[in-house]
Amino acid sequence: MKNNELRNNWKQIVSSPVWWFPVSLLVLFISIEGLHLAEHDKNCKTKAAWMNEAGLKYDRESEVQ
Repeated sequence: MKNNELRNNWKQIVSSPVWWFPVSLLVLFISIEGLHLAEHDKNCKTKAAWMNEAGLKYDRESEVQ
């Protein structure tokens, strides 16, 4: 009898939007972060790397103020 009540309580908790909203946000964040880490080398570069890729010469001294 108690096991059946626990199962019903669990179903109510899982079906509640109060539970689904934060879990959905967490899954979305984890997915975005996973894609970011997978593509990190391609998209996250230093200014020098972007300029070298474009065929330009990066002069670090010109950035110093």
